Amino acid sequence: MRIEYNHSVEHSEVIEVIEVNSSGMFVREMMWRDFGAGLPEDIQGIKNGYYYKVIDQPLGRSLDYWFIPFNRPRIIVDNRTVIRPRTPGLVHFMVKSCPLVLILMGRC
Repeated sequence: MRIEYNHSVEHSEVIEVIEVNSSGMFVREMMWRDFGAGLPEDIQGIKNGYYYKVIDQPLGRSLDYWFIPFNRPRIIVDNRTVIRPRTPGLVHFMVKSCPLVLILMGRC
């Protein structure tokens, strides 16, 4: 999963790469285009015009992001935009188990 947004303070693009599996969510990498308040200063390299940092940190089984319209957030899964909030608010992510039969029935 990728979460792409404009940074609220620095007004530049940020990308966070998050792995999701049955154990939970793990932030694997962060990419950004600018330096300033709330952005990392310890870059590990440059790729595709972004500074990047490999983070590899567990986040747990739930994660909340607060977005405002200026952020223009996009949540991308398997290279497809699945969520693009247009109004201010909280986006809640949660990893949960679900039996295959319920997934096939569209109930999970």
